[in-house]
Amino acid sequence: MKIYHFMTGPIQVNTYLVFDENGTGYIVDPGDYVRGISDIITEENIDLQYIVLTHGHADHIGGVAKFRELYPDLKVVAYTGEREMLHTPDYNSSLELYGREIACDADIWVEDGDTMTIGTMELKFIFTPGHSPGGMCILTEGYLFSGDTLFRASIGRTDFWGGDFQTLINSIRNRLFILPDDTVVLPGHMGQTTIRFEKECNPFVR
Repeated sequence: MKIYHFMTGPIQVNTYLVFDENGTGYIVDPGDYVRGISDIITEENIDLQYIVLTHGHADHIGGVAKFRELYPDLKVVAYTGEREMLHTPDYNSSLELYGREIACDADIWVEDGDTMTIGTMELKFIFTPGHSPGGMCILTEGYLFSGDTLFRASIGRTDFWGGDFQTLINSIRNRLFILPDDTVVLPGHMGQTTIRFEKECNPFVR
């Protein structure tokens, strides 16, 4: 498995392009379209099949429409509890972040504990509400795409629509801190970390 990292959108979300040894791939949280992602897709001859969304805030979905235009066979994957966020600009902060309304729909709605195979990669979806009602993390091959649930020595904000501080803390403690300590965490903002580091050093959940 190979992972490329890009910073996209007005507040520089971490967007990830992931693909296996056969070139089958997916994108996590396209905050906006950047040409560099398409360049890598072309250079590596990637069969891009999915966009996987950790949650529905505009800074994580701003590029969905453009990628769907360029790659019409793409399917969008999201947690079933995030429908309202994805569908409703008043909830997903798109006017504040982009100056325009943004909404999108998913082709595949997943539940907690569901798995999906993309090429040779198995993804497991972990429901982690708190930052948003239907936020989820994606676990695959020792990596965790944590969206805005868990950051390096920090956590996602809970003052947006549908956020709740204690719910977020419970998600991290009960759903993420049970993962192996050496799990590499790839968050929606800031740099990568590990479950071990966050258990030992994160001031919000120690």
